[in-house]
Amino acid sequence: MNNVFAGDYGLLRNKKIVLLAGGISSERKIALKSSAAVEKALRNMGLKFVRIDFNSKNRKEIFTLIGRARPDVVFLGLHGSYGEDGCIQGGLDIMGIKYTGSGVLASSISMDKLIAKKLLLEAGLPTPGYYEHTGGELKMKLPVVVKPVDGGSTIGITIVKTEKEFQKAVRLAKKYCFRVMVEKYIKGREVTVPVLFGKALPVIEIIPKTAFYDYVAKYTKGMSDHILPARLGKKLYLRISGLAVLTHKLLLLKDYSRIDLMIEEKSGQPFILEANSLPGLTGTSLLPEAAEHAGIGFEELILKMLAGALRNG
Repeated sequence: MNNVFAGDYGLLRNKKIVLLAGGISSERKIALKSSAAVEKALRNMGLKFVRIDFNSKNRKEIFTLIGRARPDVVFLGLHGSYGEDGCIQGGLDIMGIKYTGSGVLASSISMDKLIAKKLLLEAGLPTPGYYEHTGGELKMKLPVVVKPVDGGSTIGITIVKTEKEFQKAVRLAKKYCFRVMVEKYIKGREVTVPVLFGKALPVIEIIPKTAFYDYVAKYTKGMSDHILPARLGKKLYLRISGLAVLTHKLLLLKDYSRIDLMIEEKSGQPFILEANSLPGLTGTSLLPEAAEHAGIGFEELILKMLAGALRNG
């Protein structure tokens, strides 16, 4: 056991942890998988924890249930709305309970793709052009990407190549959020950079076996290839790592995040797509994979997240 691991373990050994699992968003299924992986790690390490399944039946009493457990720290095994958008974080702040991941403001900013876009552009960071679609015809040259303004796991996202597809894509996005963003489509290579305590982990290139890195490619084993570290020239690799850290800091993210980018095929320039404040922790997830490559095993990663919450919360 290395000294850092031993120190983090000592900090957590006598603490009570609540693993808040699932949630009530469209990403519940994936959040349960992430939570199952975290639960296994906590058991393996012999840490004291209680698992609470946050679901549609107990949503009105979720903070009462958490309070009864009297945790020292809550591990947020959640994704999407009411998990990554600051709602749960705000309640825990009021209760004086520490939790993993980012705070209320950072969570809400990074979840809202329009606000995050505006901040990126104001900071002079490269991100695809966009507009908020409030009705009517398409106002941008094809192809475009139509997205719900909040949410993740590429749920409700469509790459639109013809005018005929546009309204159908808007209707799909509106199933998940009443606000819709239309973004310029960047053809090229997709990469992602997990950020852990302010430092970039190895850059991963993602090669999906579907039309793009969609829900199926993300969460079905064998439906995407991950090149780790990404096959990039040194200058571009460092540029992408730097952009990820800048984005993490700009959006006020804390402890850990994952920043998604596209490298444009024609220009070779990287463009920031979005930030994930509670990245997936499943068997196909990218943050644990990058951490493993950097010499941080899954159990140590979970321990670092919890220790960070106690120290920095």
